[in-house]
Amino acid sequence: MAQVKGVAILGFIKFIKKYMKDALPKIIAAMPPETRKYMDEHIVLTRWYPYKLYTDLLKALDNIAGTGDLSYCVEQGRLSAKHDLSTVYKIFLESVSINTIMTRSMSMWSSYYDTGRVDFNLPSDNELIYTINEFPDIDIAHVKNVQGWFEQFMSMSGFKDVKSEIAKCQCYGDPVTEMKFKFKQKTA
Repeated sequence: MAQVKGVAILGFIKFIKKYMKDALPKIIAAMPPETRKYMDEHIVLTRWYPYKLYTDLLKALDNIAGTGDLSYCVEQGRLSAKHDLSTVYKIFLESVSINTIMTRSMSMWSSYYDTGRVDFNLPSDNELIYTINEFPDIDIAHVKNVQGWFEQFMSMSGFKDVKSEIAKCQCYGDPVTEMKFKFKQKTA
């Protein structure tokens, strides 16, 4: 069973407290009992937790702040990237090339999840394919969240008109999860 590091859960809780003020009790109440119980504990930054805790938090947030169709998961990913890239990962914005951006984000994956790995492919000058491999239990709420985060990351790194789509997902039986990002190159 996949696990997520406490740092990801704590970051998510911090996001909710900052941007949604008093919504955290409602979000926790909307979670299933088997994962809600973890919210009564002190979440430890370096401890591993069930991946379902993270995805249940995402889905509960989508139900409270969004429309329940998981579209808010993409928006939350964008907002998290804005926060992350103005604080903890600010140095990532100094990347000068798409290859550097890809390498840095690949190294981040194992800091948060004990399952899966990320690969990138550049089929053209204006397209990037972000692939999550070996994560059969991946949840579409998480995929949408990653989609929004990486889209914002590329935009904040200077790429223009970034658009994305989920082309394949292991949650639907595909062998990999694949997101396609189209963009215009940075101007010097």
